[in-house]
Amino acid sequence: MNAGLIERIREELSRGMHRAVVSAWFSDALVASCEDQILVLCSPTEYKRGIIGARYIPQLEDAMLAIFGVPYEIRLAAGPDAPSSEPEGKEKPDEPGRGRRDFIFERFIVGESNKYAYSAAQAVADSPGEAYNPLFLYGGSGLGKTHLLHAILNKISRQHPDYTIQYFSAEQFTNDLVVALKEKSTDKFRSRYRSAHLLLVDDIQFFTRAEFSQDEFFHTFNALYDKGRQIVITSDKPPRDLQKFEERLLTRFEQGLTVDVKPPDFETRMAIVQDKAQRLGIPLPSEVAEYIAQAITSNVRQLEGAVKKLMASRDLMSSGLDILTAQDVIADMIRQSPGLNPTPQLILSEVSSFYKLDERQITGKSRQAALVAARQTAMFLIREMTTMSVEQIGAKVFSRDHSTVVHSVQRVEERRKEDPAYDNDIKTIIENIRGV
Repeated sequence: MNAGLIERIREELSRGMHRAVVSAWFSDALVASCEDQILVLCSPTEYKRGIIGARYIPQLEDAMLAIFGVPYEIRLAAGPDAPSSEPEGKEKPDEPGRGRRDFIFERFIVGESNKYAYSAAQAVADSPGEAYNPLFLYGGSGLGKTHLLHAILNKISRQHPDYTIQYFSAEQFTNDLVVALKEKSTDKFRSRYRSAHLLLVDDIQFFTRAEFSQDEFFHTFNALYDKGRQIVITSDKPPRDLQKFEERLLTRFEQGLTVDVKPPDFETRMAIVQDKAQRLGIPLPSEVAEYIAQAITSNVRQLEGAVKKLMASRDLMSSGLDILTAQDVIADMIRQSPGLNPTPQLILSEVSSFYKLDERQITGKSRQAALVAARQTAMFLIREMTTMSVEQIGAKVFSRDHSTVVHSVQRVEERRKEDPAYDNDIKTIIENIRGV
């Protein structure tokens, strides 16, 4: 599979990039592994890995999304014949202005869920080292953290062309340090990282637990902070939830501004879908855009991926841009990506189908035992499988107080422990919701 997969990846990359560029950077790339929605791509030289990591990760993510219909994390590894050092005189991947050009503030869709993070990123880009330092952005995958990171990079590199900018992942920092230790070039390594005017660290959660790398990053952080240099960090969780990190690092992360980037609300999801369709030149009917925004609730990349799949279906299969096509496309994405949150409407539909009841009965006021049991099951599943709070579930779905939802969740949890048959029913409904 891996031998054929690299060819498919190159082909997908060629749809949005010149074939000469694809050939230059990916002709000798190999797929080391592809499982659990993680692609490990081998490239033989550190130089090429640096360029790919700095410039082409988003394009690789798009390629994997187009191939499999679900988001993949991209990791880079050395090839079997990787040299220990790079030839002199080549462009290094630590030059400023390497951000994705399409990841700018003007193209970031702002909603209630991300406006705080957006405003903080804007403030940092306008006054680096003065507004919030460090800025720590955290949230789930595909919510726009990397977009904001690149937007900061792009704006600062335009306004301060003389700035030295270091943009890297936590894993890359460790790999560079290991090479420096082997080559006895730690002074050069420290000079490179500690001379930056702007330090951008993506996915800090992947930082190795090795004491030497955390110690080096700690001193790099302090050196830049003491000079008033701007530091921006992204993570999938807040500092206090990071595992295997030294306390002194966590304290540094928290001394600036920590902002949660939350899943987009419905209005924001609609805006994202419509914006993506417009940029791709797709005349997407409003009811189709609304369906996509209702079906995919937790991931911006998935929303954009759904629009791309609709475009591919239209172009390759001569399919119409209608609800039936959208349902088919989204169903496939949901089946392959259990991390997607289903909508409350989908959960209600599956619960009512399982118990052979009308949805209006489940959300109604009747106190019949069968209806109460189904209602409690639906409340439990919506709480477990969506990002809605108990207050939102009670008010928006069932027109009840949040205390009713809390009681229902507790009752279902108790029943599952007491009644194996009921526990199996819950598992069956979840499988039906996921489409697996």
